[in-house]
Parts: sequence; C-alpha cells; structure tokens
Amino acid sequence: MSRFTDIRVQTPVRTQPSLLPPVDWAAIGAKAPAPVNLKYEGPSAPLPAADIVMFTWTSAEWWAMDHVFLHGSVESEKESSTLIHKWLQYSKGAPSGTTQGGLLWGYYQLVDIQGTRVLLMKADAHLAHPPYITGLEDMVLAAVADARPKRIYSIGTAGGAAVAQRLGDVAITNSGLLKLDMTTNLASGLNGETFTSNWFPSFSLMAKAQQLFFPLNRLATEAALESVLTAAKNSKHEGAKELQPFSLSDLMNAAIDPANLGSPKAVNFQGTPLLTTDFYYIADSDTAYACLEMDDAAVGHTAAGAGLDFVFVRNISDTLVPAESPSKQAIPAEARDAWSSAIYEAYGGFTSYNGALAAWATVAA
Repeated sequence: MSRFTDIRVQTPVRTQPSLLPPVDWAAIGAKAPAPVNLKYEGPSAPLPAADIVMFTWTSAEWWAMDHVFLHGSVESEKESSTLIHKWLQYSKGAPSGTTQGGLLWGYYQLVDIQGTRVLLMKADAHLAHPPYITGLEDMVLAAVADARPKRIYSIGTAGGAAVAQRLGDVAITNSGLLKLDMTTNLASGLNGETFTSNWFPSFSLMAKAQQLFFPLNRLATEAALESVLTAAKNSKHEGAKELQPFSLSDLMNAAIDPANLGSPKAVNFQGTPLLTTDFYYIADSDTAYACLEMDDAAVGHTAAGAGLDFVFVRNISDTLVPAESPSKQAIPAEARDAWSSAIYEAYGGFTSYNGALAAWATVAA
C-alpha cells in the first residue's frame, strides 16, 4: 500500500481504541475542536456552510484527521472503546469511480475551531484515478458551491523531497507545480503550470502544536525497520522480488535513521512549490520542491479559479530513497518503490497525526 493505492475507503474510519496517542490539548493550553451537530439529509444533500473546507485523501490520513479533530482528545479516550463513528457521505452530482466502485466525492464532518467552522472532508476523487483531473476539479467546485468557504486546505501524506525531510516532519506551502503524464490529464493543458496562493497561514501556534507531535523513533527503531523490510520482501506486492538483495544498511539514510526521528517539525515552505504528479514518484536525491504528492496543485488551480485562498499541509510519510547503496550498488526503481510503500504502510497514520496537528495550528492561530 502507498500514497498512490490507498485511495478508497468503504468502511468507517477507526476510532476507539486508537493506536495514536491521545491529544492532550490542555498541555498546550488549547481546546479540542468542537463537533457541530448537523441535520443530515443524505448523500445527495448540499454540504453545510463553512469558513474552510479541509480535504484529506487516504485512509491513513482520514484516521488521523478523525483522531485529531474529533475523537482523539484525552477526554474522548474515556469514552467506550466500542464507539463507532460514521462520517456523513457526500455524493451530490458525483460520478462513479469507475474501477473503484460506488459514487465519488467522499465523507465529511463539521467542527468549530475557536469560531472558525471547518468542513473536514475525506475526498474520494483523485488526479491519478478515474475520472482524473476533471473529477478532482468537479469535487472541489461542488464543495465550494455548497459550503461557500473562504479558504481551501489540502492535508495529508507526501514523499520527502530532500534527505533533510525526516519521517514525521510536515511541509506547509501555498504553492504547487503540476507534472502530468496521463493522456486524459494532459488534455487539461495544465502540465508544467505552478499555482500559488497570495495567502499563507500564521505559524504562531506551531511551536505548541509540535509539543504534541509523535516522534517516529518510538516506532521506527532499527529493529522495527528490519521487520518492515523483511515483511516487504516476503509480500506479494510489486517490487518485492527486486527488494530481495538489499539490506537495511543499503536503504538507510538520514531521512529514515531512527537517530534523527526524535523531534519532528513543521517547516514553512511559503512560496516554494510542492510537486504534484499523476504517477507515483519518489525522490532518489535532493530536489527543490517542498514535498511530493498527487493532488494539491490541481486543487490549488481550482481554488484559485474560484477566487479562494489555499494552503497545503503535507506530512512526510515516505522519505527520499537513495538510488544506490553506500557500496555504490544501484537500487532499482521497483525496489525503491517497494521500500517507500512499506514505510508508508507502517508509519503513514502516525506521520498523518503530526500533519493534522499542524493543520489545526494554522487554523487556530
């Protein structure tokens, strides 16, 4: 499983009990987001009004969003461990996901963060999956038409764009460059275009939010990484065969070294574009991008066309994977992809926890 394949969720997100740590809002002098009661009238009904629409994408990201914004506070942990929370489906005017089954758009909830109403949405339309860029744009426009927000957020997992980006760090930017490969998407004429918002959020609460970040060295120990690698080699996933010759020392770099994972941080990349692709791309050496992901520049293009500000909050869920081992043995692309996917599958929910907290900090500031 990777950022590319972890796209559609047909069951409710996990709630209690959670593997994620409870959010101790009181420890940073903050209050948990307050759920807003809604009269739900079905998936074809309009979305409620909101100041911000905040999209997230994969199941790992959705789990973390639910935890941080709805059910992961210290107080919520006291609730019954059998709590089942179903988000509200939204498919007004949505097409079928074709090969994925069911109608698109996604699931939502509404929360209040210090007087700002935030519509949380697990999005089911994606740049790299049918109906591709038109479906993604139509989903954003549908949410904008109903909720009438002032700003659009896209939050979630990303690939590291440089070795200095460590597992669990968060990149925040207001700019995205679109790099397209699929014929359907190339027809949009947007390939190579960069979209930048004139607005950028305050970081005044980020230091407090970082106090609650999950240090990935608690889980990604050397022994644990060895186990992740062994499981990846023994899996039926693509690239498992190509991964066989390589040891953890061949794949290790500063971005994944447990010694560097104890203090995850959110980094201000204002004006520096992230790279949005419609294919799974991981870096093998340092790039100039804020991070690497698969939707945001198209979301920014659509938001800008609607006259809205936008920002992208992306957690580093899979880090840069070198193209060669320390002994100069070439690491094939298939092996690199398999290792990247294994890291995402093992730790993507925990890195997404940091990303959701960072997003909260920019809204609450």
